Amino acid sequence: MAEVTEGHRRYRHWNIRDFTAGYMDGIEENLMSENASKNCNGVISRYIGSLESRRGQKVVNGTDLPGFIQGLYTYYYKDNGVPEKKLMVAQNGRIGYWDFGQEQFQEIEDGYNTSAPMLFETTVNYLVGMNGIEAPWKWDGDSFSALDNAPSKAKFPVLHTEKLFCVDSDEPSTLRWSDNFQPEQWPEVFYWDIRRGDGDEITCLKQFIGELIIFKRRSTHTLKGISLDDMQLQELDSMMGAVGPRAVAQYKNQLFVVSDQGIQRFNGIKFDNISSLLIPRLWERVNKEYLHTAAVGVWDELMWFALPLDGATTNNTVLIYDLSQSEQGAWWPWEGMNISCFTTYPHDDFLYFYTGHSSEGKIVRQYEGNKDIGFAAEPQAVNAYWESKYFDFDAAGTEKKTKRAFVETLPGEGTDNPLLRASQDYQDYEDLTLERKDDMIQQYRFINRDRWRYLSIRFEEIEPGGFVVRGILVPFKPKPKPKVRGGFLELEGGS
Repeated sequence: MAEVTEGHRRYRHWNIRDFTAGYMDGIEENLMSENASKNCNGVISRYIGSLESRRGQKVVNGTDLPGFIQGLYTYYYKDNGVPEKKLMVAQNGRIGYWDFGQEQFQEIEDGYNTSAPMLFETTVNYLVGMNGIEAPWKWDGDSFSALDNAPSKAKFPVLHTEKLFCVDSDEPSTLRWSDNFQPEQWPEVFYWDIRRGDGDEITCLKQFIGELIIFKRRSTHTLKGISLDDMQLQELDSMMGAVGPRAVAQYKNQLFVVSDQGIQRFNGIKFDNISSLLIPRLWERVNKEYLHTAAVGVWDELMWFALPLDGATTNNTVLIYDLSQSEQGAWWPWEGMNISCFTTYPHDDFLYFYTGHSSEGKIVRQYEGNKDIGFAAEPQAVNAYWESKYFDFDAAGTEKKTKRAFVETLPGEGTDNPLLRASQDYQDYEDLTLERKDDMIQQYRFINRDRWRYLSIRFEEIEPGGFVVRGILVPFKPKPKPKVRGGFLELEGGS
């Protein structure tokens, strides 16, 4: 804080330009760092000097598809030697793909369960799909048929060491696999029981650093080797597992896992709970009964954790985890985002990020502009806000007074955003009056000019268009003498 003297008046300036610590609720506010937020949504700061509202979402399909999106997957194949790709979609028991040219869903097959997640995997000659209820299927870009000889209720398909691995719903603790390069040849001896009879079941399979990681709900195992003769099963953790089939994703040389105990980082040897220290209260809001619907994705070097919060039975919130800021990372809640699954899909040499809606028939392209657009013609503002901790400016016993605040914004970004609000001494946030602005500075005037000891500010998006805040400056005048006595705050009218 800088100090400026004008005549007989002495002003100090509070200035904040670093917002990168993200959201925290695992530490009391008086111990939080200045660049952390006690309450925020729909914003992120990846660089010092930049707090911005999240990017927008756009629904690809012009009219709602029936049901919800049960699976998305990008399938690459060759048609008469020509490379092709399809954005595969499972929704309301139907299998098909989104036709970008015709802008419509092209159905391939229907009659499947309308609520079970459909998982896809690419083999040598075709795509396979499994949901753990009906018989698995295959599609080569032209013909659709059953996947012969595979387990009748197969789920969790993973291609590993040229074999197709899966689990049969009727034997939920048994791993099964096909012959090399033969997804329709399943020798009876190709199976391995994973702690069978422990009252648990396999929830997810993931290929990782040359091994197959097998997650149960309450334990984790690894299968090494390339044939039945040299395969070895090892238990990695007897108490930690994954909650569901989409609850694990890899980023660089680590797996990120949603478990019953919290969000974990796994390096192939041990788990590290990355949610317990910084966001334990936010984690308590997760609806554990429906945590099996959790989905994890990776985009723009950020981890996306789609979870059900506050009694929701489908995923309604994304927790963004930014690993670039520090060893402990930074968290950013993005509530109001309904995501069941993730995939990437290329257009014109650019890779786009697509998500399926968790409760409606919407295929959504993420990072599309800076507005939230549904089926309505009018764009919607992103629900974006950021609240600072309460600052006493190193003088809790001293009352202060301020008249104005100055917000520096990025030129051309969100000309009507953000709205600035302030709370004095833990009272309700009140709007500040915008006195003047240009392309880079917004000058606000405090309506409530009472003296205060603690001050918190809030940025809020009010119009579609997003915002980027570079910093805020608040000049204030401290009262000459602290209102304290004997080391304790003096009560009003007391002695």
